Amino acid sequence: MKAAFAVVLCLFLAVPCLAAIPCDTDDDGRLSEGEMVGAIFSYLDVTYRNGTGTAPSPADLQDASFIYHHWGGAPWECTDAAGRTVIFERPIRAVAVMSPQTLETIRAIGYPMGYVRGAEHSILMDRIFFPDLVGCRAVGSLDDPDAAALASLFPDVVFAPVGPEGDLAAATASALGIPVLRFSCTAPASIRGEALAIGSLLGCQDGAEDLCRFLDEQDEAVRACFDDLPADQVRAVYVESFPAYIACGAGTPAGDLVLLGGGSPVPAGSGMIGVDDGMVIAAAPAVVIKLVGEDPSRFGGFGDRLPLRFIEVRNAIGNRPGWSALPAEREERVYLIHASLVEGPRYVVGLHYSARWLHPDRCAGLDPAAVHEEYLSRFCGLSGVSGTFVYPGDA
Repeated sequence: MKAAFAVVLCLFLAVPCLAAIPCDTDDDGRLSEGEMVGAIFSYLDVTYRNGTGTAPSPADLQDASFIYHHWGGAPWECTDAAGRTVIFERPIRAVAVMSPQTLETIRAIGYPMGYVRGAEHSILMDRIFFPDLVGCRAVGSLDDPDAAALASLFPDVVFAPVGPEGDLAAATASALGIPVLRFSCTAPASIRGEALAIGSLLGCQDGAEDLCRFLDEQDEAVRACFDDLPADQVRAVYVESFPAYIACGAGTPAGDLVLLGGGSPVPAGSGMIGVDDGMVIAAAPAVVIKLVGEDPSRFGGFGDRLPLRFIEVRNAIGNRPGWSALPAEREERVYLIHASLVEGPRYVVGLHYSARWLHPDRCAGLDPAAVHEEYLSRFCGLSGVSGTFVYPGDA
């Protein structure tokens, strides 16, 4: 009996809406095993044996199967990265996503891209990395969300990043009555928890756990290189954001990557720090890492095969007043890296590069390019894609 029940249940399992729980015949807000079995047999009786009883619709039975299997038969309470809890009574069949890192995470855990009905407009421009957004509609940008497009689509949920940058998009969706979840999926320290929370909501728990295992394995490969790293070998690293003279300190994705890779961001501080030539010279960084990929350093990534802009920016860094005397310049240890390898699930690729740059002897066995290729194939379904993500090209 239970085996037959399991087989029939699997036939209706599908990745996912918001209304009362279907097939909850006693209206207690929970779907019991008896209610699920009764719903399945009522459906089979009416559909295939010309029964005269009441049967759930295929859509309701599909949703009930999802809720019973993935949510334990109860409404799902999803707590987002901002600490807000939203309750869902139906599976999520349509989403709009306002952040590329969140969309990348959603894809990496196995959620079908066909359910992504709306996306921030810059995401749709990246057709090499997101080729499977067929029929997906632009819903504006973070600073100019398209309320009309959101109202027309009316997705089951809108994913907006945490913090001020996502507030306008979140407020716009909320004003329309669309549920909003705040996830950023950018920081190494929080991306696992975010992936697991999203996966539990979307019925992609196994995919989220698989992604977390991969991230853990890559972290451990780097950590093993520094088991006995003396304090005097921790490298001073100046990490510069997209604009010149803005340093990434502790607590930023890039700053935290340096800490994980056996370095210490300079000048000391947390968050984004404005600096001048004198401050950087006084800090005497052994390594300089420059972020690219966003304005005013928007270049690199997939499809960018010629490193001309990388070379231009690299040379400009060396020509800054007094910088030629920096240890990083004297030893030619100035590197550029695309932000997509720093924020989001691909941070582990950036971590492997950073560790190789900071400690080439200890980390000679790391292969960042191979990690990137495995991630793209295993979690993105991409192969044969190319671009420029770091400069110089060899770690």
